[in-house]
Amino acid sequence: MIFLNLLLASLVGFPLVVFGSLFVASVLYLHYVHMKYSHVPGPKRKGFFSGNVADLRQATKDGRVFEDVILVWNKEFGSVFLFFAFHQAVVHVYIPEVVREILVSENYPKHDRFYKGLACQFGQRFMGRGLLTEIDHEVWKPQAAMFSPTFHRNYLKTCIVQFNSSSDALVECLYKKADGKTEVNMMDLFNKLSLDSISKVAFGMDMNVFSKEKSSFCTDVQLLQDNAYLSGLYPLLWLSPFKDHIKLRREGRAASKRMREIGRQCITGQMEALKRGEKLDNNILSHILQSAVPAGDSNVIDLELMIDHFVTFFLAGQETTACLMASTLLELGRHPEILYKMKTEVDAVLGDDGYVSFEDLSKLKYTTAVLKETLRFHSPVPVVLRKTPKEVVWNGIKLPANTAINICIANLARQKEYFESPEEFMPSRFLGGDNHNNMYIPFSMGPRKCIGKQFAMIEAQVAMAKLMKNFTFDLVPGQSFDCVASVTCKPKDSCRVYVKPAAPRSDIIPNV
Repeated sequence: MIFLNLLLASLVGFPLVVFGSLFVASVLYLHYVHMKYSHVPGPKRKGFFSGNVADLRQATKDGRVFEDVILVWNKEFGSVFLFFAFHQAVVHVYIPEVVREILVSENYPKHDRFYKGLACQFGQRFMGRGLLTEIDHEVWKPQAAMFSPTFHRNYLKTCIVQFNSSSDALVECLYKKADGKTEVNMMDLFNKLSLDSISKVAFGMDMNVFSKEKSSFCTDVQLLQDNAYLSGLYPLLWLSPFKDHIKLRREGRAASKRMREIGRQCITGQMEALKRGEKLDNNILSHILQSAVPAGDSNVIDLELMIDHFVTFFLAGQETTACLMASTLLELGRHPEILYKMKTEVDAVLGDDGYVSFEDLSKLKYTTAVLKETLRFHSPVPVVLRKTPKEVVWNGIKLPANTAINICIANLARQKEYFESPEEFMPSRFLGGDNHNNMYIPFSMGPRKCIGKQFAMIEAQVAMAKLMKNFTFDLVPGQSFDCVASVTCKPKDSCRVYVKPAAPRSDIIPNV
């Protein structure tokens, strides 16, 4: 009996000892991290273990984005400060020279923990080792070199027909709703437009997203984006035993599998056509395959890696551009004088022809300025995450190696020292160029800047020009102009409008 009691005590006691040891170790480690960064200014932690996460979660509950909270801290604590996300000290910096050092001259490495979270979703390969998620710069370089020529304006101008085709599909869809009474969710339609553009220009696919009210592909993309955001905010979500969380994980894995399978079919289809000696249609994938496999030897292509790129282009390029266009339409709705100038320019450049040629894009100067100001005012991608490869000193504050650095794109562009009246929507600030001392970087900058910058701008220029040419828009009253956080920052109320066929310019704004 005594032996059994001792055995039972040991069976119960051993896990308690292990758990207790781990708990004490975690407390000591967190104390060490807190002391390590105690000299860096920043907000008081709300919890010993959670740090300042409660502040960020409260912002979400209040309908604000994290960047609003961080901007308050920026004003209170200066150009270099930190907050704690659980055990992770995250440093923010708002010094132009340092921003350039991090992203350009020194090209600090990406923060691996965040980007690895995008590589897999709940154990299922997601973006894998695509251009966004590949951490090793030396591995990334040849991949980027392969894609860069096809995302240059010189190549994208050969795809202007596809950009027009996607926007024409949107215009045709809107004409069916243009009675001035039907409420239209433009964020949903812009998401479809972006998916259509990427599928046609990048992969030669026509997904017919405008032919049905709800696209399963669009639904999967949205689910995967939302899950990626939730995984970052709640890192233990993948362990949760709750029924809703189990369902979320199961649906996320299934959506990732479906998207990757679509990519697999698209890529292998073009590779097989290339083997048969067929001439491929003009799209980014076909251009890369024909360049990489000149002799038809598909063995030189890493299929899973190509699927990683397929997923990355859709997930990274779709909602960001949709957010840009939806936010632009919202701002035009509350700034009729800007709308008038933009429509006047579009009418003058396009004339009676609704087609937007590549040469027209350089003539749409005010339209481009409006889009650039929207990127400043409502940055779809709010942050870039890096880490210090060595000890650094900024503003007299010493930071150790491997410190997480958050370059807040959205808040850089709100700094009064570099932008006149930063809280005002002023497209005119971009009519003289983009030189804002490394503080306006909507697509990041340096070697790891967004490869799809030109793609996104061409897509938005063509679409907004066609919308201005064909329709007038009235915002549904009462909707918010704020943003809500997901993987991107997007309009809180999705940009809801009433649409009518284009009216004479004198009807757009009275007494002009």
